[in-house]
Amino acid sequence: MDSSNAAQQVQTEKPQRRASFSPMKAIRSLSISSQISQLSTGSDTDPPSAGAQRRTLRKGAAPGPLKKEALFRKDSKSSTECSAGRDSTSTQPTTPSIISRSASFHGDAGAVIKSGPLQPEPSILKSKKEYLILTPFALHKFKNRAAAEQQFPSICTPELSLSPVSPIESHTSLDDFPSNTELTLPLERVVSAFKDEGIKPSFGLEIWWRSSTATNVFASTGFDFRLPDERDDWLKKIRLAVKLRTQAVSEERTPSEIELRLKLSQNAGHETDNQVDIYPVVPRRPYAGSVGDPKKNWREQSSFYLMFTKYSLNLAQFSASSNRKGANPSFVQFGLITLSRVRVNANDERFDLVFRLPLDQPQKLQLSSRYYRNILSKLFQADTYLKPAWPLWTRQEVFYMDDCAQQTPLPNGEDYGGFKTTLEAFIAGYPHCRPVEWTVKWKDVRHAPQFCLLKPKGQLHYSAHQLLAVLRALRFNEFFRSISFRGVDFSSLAKKIDNAQRLEPTIWLSRTGKHCLTRSEADMVEASSMLFQELVSLLLGSESIKSIDLTNVLWGMPVGPPQQNNAASAPIGSCEIIPPLALLWGSSQTRCNSVVLSGNAIGDIDAAELRRVMQSRPNFLRTFEVSRCNLDDASIVYLWEGLREQRFSLEEIDTSYNSGRIEASRIAYALSECRGLRRLNLAYTIRGELDGPLFRPWSSAGLFESWRLEDLDLSGWKLNFETLYGIMQYLELEESSQLRRLSLNRCGLNGDLATGLFCRIGTGRDIHLFLNDNPLETGSTDWIDLIHGNEAPTNLHLDMIQFQQESKFNRLLTALSHNTTIEFLSMVGTGPPGQVSSKTADLFSNFFKMNDTLKFLDLSGYSGKLEDSQLGWGLSGALGGLKDNTSLRQLRLRNHDMGSAEDVSELCRIIMVNTGLAMFDIQHNNFDHHQFGRLVQAMTHNHQLISFPISEADREYAINKEKRLLLKTQKRSSLRSQDKLSKSAESRLDGVLTWLYSHWESEAEKMKEILRRNRDDPANQVLELEGEYLEAWDDDDLPSWLAPKPTRQDKRPRRASEPEPMAPLEDGPFSPVSSTPTPMAGGEGLSARRASYTPRWAHVIEEEAAVG
Repeated sequence: MDSSNAAQQVQTEKPQRRASFSPMKAIRSLSISSQISQLSTGSDTDPPSAGAQRRTLRKGAAPGPLKKEALFRKDSKSSTECSAGRDSTSTQPTTPSIISRSASFHGDAGAVIKSGPLQPEPSILKSKKEYLILTPFALHKFKNRAAAEQQFPSICTPELSLSPVSPIESHTSLDDFPSNTELTLPLERVVSAFKDEGIKPSFGLEIWWRSSTATNVFASTGFDFRLPDERDDWLKKIRLAVKLRTQAVSEERTPSEIELRLKLSQNAGHETDNQVDIYPVVPRRPYAGSVGDPKKNWREQSSFYLMFTKYSLNLAQFSASSNRKGANPSFVQFGLITLSRVRVNANDERFDLVFRLPLDQPQKLQLSSRYYRNILSKLFQADTYLKPAWPLWTRQEVFYMDDCAQQTPLPNGEDYGGFKTTLEAFIAGYPHCRPVEWTVKWKDVRHAPQFCLLKPKGQLHYSAHQLLAVLRALRFNEFFRSISFRGVDFSSLAKKIDNAQRLEPTIWLSRTGKHCLTRSEADMVEASSMLFQELVSLLLGSESIKSIDLTNVLWGMPVGPPQQNNAASAPIGSCEIIPPLALLWGSSQTRCNSVVLSGNAIGDIDAAELRRVMQSRPNFLRTFEVSRCNLDDASIVYLWEGLREQRFSLEEIDTSYNSGRIEASRIAYALSECRGLRRLNLAYTIRGELDGPLFRPWSSAGLFESWRLEDLDLSGWKLNFETLYGIMQYLELEESSQLRRLSLNRCGLNGDLATGLFCRIGTGRDIHLFLNDNPLETGSTDWIDLIHGNEAPTNLHLDMIQFQQESKFNRLLTALSHNTTIEFLSMVGTGPPGQVSSKTADLFSNFFKMNDTLKFLDLSGYSGKLEDSQLGWGLSGALGGLKDNTSLRQLRLRNHDMGSAEDVSELCRIIMVNTGLAMFDIQHNNFDHHQFGRLVQAMTHNHQLISFPISEADREYAINKEKRLLLKTQKRSSLRSQDKLSKSAESRLDGVLTWLYSHWESEAEKMKEILRRNRDDPANQVLELEGEYLEAWDDDDLPSWLAPKPTRQDKRPRRASEPEPMAPLEDGPFSPVSSTPTPMAGGEGLSARRASYTPRWAHVIEEEAAVG
């Protein structure tokens, strides 16, 4: 076959061989999904299988011995014209074009894969062209073509056929390379070969490789070509030769010395991740944190490695100076969770990584590496692992994927739907971001499981990055059914704008795609504040969240616009948490139909917007709470006009304790057709008189099912008889059995009306009855006799009852001494009209001694209304009755000025002798430092108390008291009372006050040590108290093992509508769920006793049916 036929055959078979090639497939080959599939079959450094090799043109020959001359074709005219002594002006190789395509990748050291001249430099000293030769082992650069032909005479000897592309099997050392070359570049050491991004008029090629003389140094060189096609062809051949060479010699990706030093540096940074992947890379542009002058030679005498850990990506730079023993490389760390953009050049080894922290400028890494496919695949896998709940389309925004065949991963249920892993990643990825306190509730919540973010420990409030970490970890979570941020300060995130440099996509679609925003809605979210965007992302992205508690998240923030003018869509006078709710509710793009907004200032614009949404979309809201939101009269009216349209679906309403009031007739109209209310709190909301009852929680005609109220609060409104009579009738119905709280504080109830309530409630009903600040002494006092006869609830609140006659107060003490139904009693500010007489003191002592039913007792004085010393001396003496009381667990005696009695011996004796009390609160009683020291000494003999709060106000009182005494003494000793203190007197005063302060703190530390001793005692760790009692106890330092006692509802049998109980999940490292203590010797531990309880599973699978 002649040369023309051979060339024609090559040209005719090439389109057949590459019939399946297309530009889109070439791009897809660089997409992340295709990279993952390639990793399963083989990476760039793995040897290809026989079936995966490229198809090459082979010359068919007849059977028989293979002759040597059959391997060469006859020289053509063009090929015979090649001469070593002739200089060509063309930039193409002087050998025939067929020679460059018939490259041999065999392991022959003298074989030439490709050869050709380089673009001459514009220099007079270099008039001849340098020559480049690629062999299976190295890339050689010669001064000219003659020098190249002297070493490789075969560059002008054409081959007869194309040799197959096969792995290289020989292992040539550096000694075998030509010695007369200007540059010899071993292929197995190549880090990257990519197109030069300079400004030269020629088309350049840049190659970086690991130096053979220094382990931690990369060398580089550049080659210039005249035409881009020539450069691209060389780049293609070099990459293929590098791949085959590294597969043949099994060259390590990272030198062992470098890998060891990187791992040691990682351990020094307190990272314990053993799964570390390291890749050599070449930075193409200076980056933040790079060593050296970024303007000139900043990469010389250095090497660069990209190290993957569990949560971070580290770019390490080794310099020549770090080669000395013990020197560590310089690191630039990026959180993997902050990766915002990935850009890949489809025809090159170049790729760009853009990282961005919230409220910060983006940082870009412009890198190149022959391992770029592995690196990008690793990035995608890390993103999938760290954000398992996030759908695929969020990764398409980052990686610009054009292949959507990759399926959305399923989060692990034991990881709380991926929440814990994602939260840890955000905490580790954001700088100076401490772990947050959180837990998961399964009991006593309407929608379980409930995620609860707790208040921080060791800091006043969470930072913006900490809050963002939690909110973004909750995105697209399908594990939690409700979320609580109650009491967590969001002020660090409020009114922050982060749209100028933001690269993160706006969340406009839910995880499964069932809910999405329109273009205009997405644009509004795009232009809003960060808190607005995060709430939309949270409530839109997840389709399982039905309830969110935002109590007091912006309690200290005034109602106003964001900090950046005209940047957000929230209008002036609006609260930041209201517009996102109104947006999603109005467009029906969230399943969250229960919201608690209490404690956040809400303006009239917010109230009007909520009214519009509720009127435009009737009967979707289940829970709506706006207590203590500083609502004025107009705002209250707006909200109740909207709540009227939700009357068939509402279950919980709370508009209590706002400055505004609404007419009783308006509320009666709004509640007239409500069907399923369970909680109604109208405390200090109603004004005016009313003809007829405020509501009727049952229907005599059977038009609707009776209410099953659990909480009813009408405090602050003088009840008319019709409303009170309706409440009494409701208490007689079976449907009222679920009522747990009835608050009628300051409702103008006299003794006659209270007697009627006690009669309807009956004996030992499990209900909290609040009758605070009512004139119960007027009228009949038969209610006292009912208490004496055990016709009373289990929880009674009689705060601020103003007795005008001591005899009636003594009757109440006698009745309480004989009562056996009341377990929780609060009488804050309730006492006799004057000083405690000896008879009253004896009755107090007898009450403490005889009553063996009370578990919680609060007899605190009310500072500001009653005299602090009203029960002081008498109460101190009456405490002797507590010596033998073993039933009382919690006792609070604040604001009684017991310190004025001077002798606290009886109080100390009670602390030493009593064996029943577990919590004792005697704050704000004006003890001096001597008395406080005696109390601490008495506590050393007590082994049961686990809570003894100490107030800073007591310390300040003791210091001020001592200061007053010293000043009084100084004035007496001075001749002139008006003289100022001398310097010596001031010095003595300062010394005394300093000693007093340190002495008090020393005694307080002793008290804490005693409490720790008692809490660590296994005998005390079996203590269980009612959850309501623990909530009423004001002590933030309670031990974590203290578990609420199971209520009656906890022990009820499971209904058929409830799912089977789920096994509890293990607590995460950031989940402050109390651990199970070890069982004490000879007794039953908490873990064993908890197992015997039938748990209450509050989560019920609800079927959302269209209502009315």
